[in-house]
Amino acid sequence: MRKTHIAVLAVAVVVIVMAIGAVAAYGDLASDTQAPTTTTDAVQVYWDDAAITLTAEDDEGIRYIYHELDNKVVRLHRVEGAPLSAHLEVPTNARGVRVSPGVGTHTLLYWAQDINGNVEERHQLTFEVREDTPPTTSAKAVSVRRGRTATLKFKVDDAGPEDVAQVVIKVQNKKGKVVRTIKAGSRRVGVDQTAQFRCTLAKGVYTYYVYATDSAGQAQSKVGSAKLTVK
Repeated sequence: MRKTHIAVLAVAVVVIVMAIGAVAAYGDLASDTQAPTTTTDAVQVYWDDAAITLTAEDDEGIRYIYHELDNKVVRLHRVEGAPLSAHLEVPTNARGVRVSPGVGTHTLLYWAQDINGNVEERHQLTFEVREDTPPTTSAKAVSVRRGRTATLKFKVDDAGPEDVAQVVIKVQNKKGKVVRTIKAGSRRVGVDQTAQFRCTLAKGVYTYYVYATDSAGQAQSKVGSAKLTVK
């Protein structure tokens, strides 16, 4: 009988210890009042599309990340596994697939919720998506004596994010035949440029055309041209 009493006492002790542990765990759960913190990698201006990464962090674990674009539908993303840090690329559609917000100015709201139900205050940011348009070129009339060095004057403009463009210049005679091609290489946009070549062309009036391709692979939408007079 004494052994039985000892066994019962041991079981009771284990139950009490487990109960104390459970109470302590619930105590920790109740004491968690700290909301998650969410940050972004957003910038003010995007070109053609905007992909913004939200990063939510919490000491106990992240359960949901929310975002709302342009005061429309709130999108909820459930985070599996309750990690301490979670990432989400936005904006997304109803199926959770990331979509382009479109050209224009946009407002994004975002916040997160942890596994204990603490909800972060909403953050707001404004960003703009601009269309990356092709470059344009322009040129100025020049003259040169036959046998001397000709200096062609041109400029490449680009409203997009690209700051350089590959430039090729073609000289045509009055019949439209290309009589000289100058590969001017990589040139900065938005500033006056020159390209030189030794002119062995016959005396007369020619037209030179400036072609440019920006670093995004877009060819010029407008080909600049001007007269080249060989004396």
